[in-house]
Amino acid sequence: MLEIENLKTNFNTYDGVVKALDGVNLKIEDGEIFGLVGETGSGKSVTCYSALKLLPKAGEIVDGTIKLNGEDITNASDERLREIRGGEIGIIFQDPLSALNPVMTVNEQIGEILVLHQNKAIQDLASEKEIPVYKSEKWKASPGVEFTIMAFCISFISLFVMLGQWGFSLPFLFVILLMFFRDYVQKDNPASALDLMVIDALSRVKLPNPEQIADSYPHELSGGMQQRVMIAMALAGKAKMLIADEPTTALDVTIQAQILQLIKDIQKEENMSVLLITHDLGVVAETCEKVAVMYKGKIVEQATVDEIFSNPKNDYTKGLLEAIPKGGKERLKVPNLEEVRTS
Repeated sequence: MLEIENLKTNFNTYDGVVKALDGVNLKIEDGEIFGLVGETGSGKSVTCYSALKLLPKAGEIVDGTIKLNGEDITNASDERLREIRGGEIGIIFQDPLSALNPVMTVNEQIGEILVLHQNKAIQDLASEKEIPVYKSEKWKASPGVEFTIMAFCISFISLFVMLGQWGFSLPFLFVILLMFFRDYVQKDNPASALDLMVIDALSRVKLPNPEQIADSYPHELSGGMQQRVMIAMALAGKAKMLIADEPTTALDVTIQAQILQLIKDIQKEENMSVLLITHDLGVVAETCEKVAVMYKGKIVEQATVDEIFSNPKNDYTKGLLEAIPKGGKERLKVPNLEEVRTS
């Protein structure tokens, strides 16, 4: 599915060149969950962003190849990369609230991905159910809707003037207008084909009342719901591979377990590949089939999960396992590889 060979990524800083990745080699097969583990700053996320060519301006890939289903995408065009991102490879970012657009509803954000990567499916659904493709078409199709909206606004302006005389503040009245206007539009403007596909995407990630969530803004949702929305966005384009960049970092333990189980369930249903990036060895043990251990921009060990936990070969991997908190024992620090080798 995804093959990375001798990948080297540098960052140009005021203090000089930082070698974030120094010859990374990874191979993720179809239908497997692959874990990439390491301490903070080891290069896990940079590997992910390098694979999707999402590096900031200061970063650049200086060597290596990236292949997706045998296709070399190392020097792919921007158009091809847009097809891959969200279409062939979906990504879940660490902090869902930061990754989601705060001024767009869930419907609008998932809808963008569907329009870009599943436009034909939207058109087919509209033809099958004989409904408009997009909600805006309903506005155009509704006779006299412009006049109705104008009359609606004039009525509210009159009401605002009256309430303003009673001492209500303008911002308060504006919020009321938005709330009533949104409810009015939703009643007058039933679901389109795009709306139905957004609701279906939210239902797939087991969100309750997906119709209400679709019309919500990110800040109106809990952390677990935000992460489920991120997963729905990552899968909306029918991706065959999912990159999950520490998807449970900002969640409490019970929600973490639910999100990990959801990823496993979807992976099994869709037979998709998953690259799970984490610093939590417990998550790796619970979720992954294979795992690679990173240290200072390099892969120091790569094996099945059972082999890593039962018989680690590398000194750093052994040190990481020793640092896992255990009942009745003192908690150790994450080791420095040079210190481990000289001890």
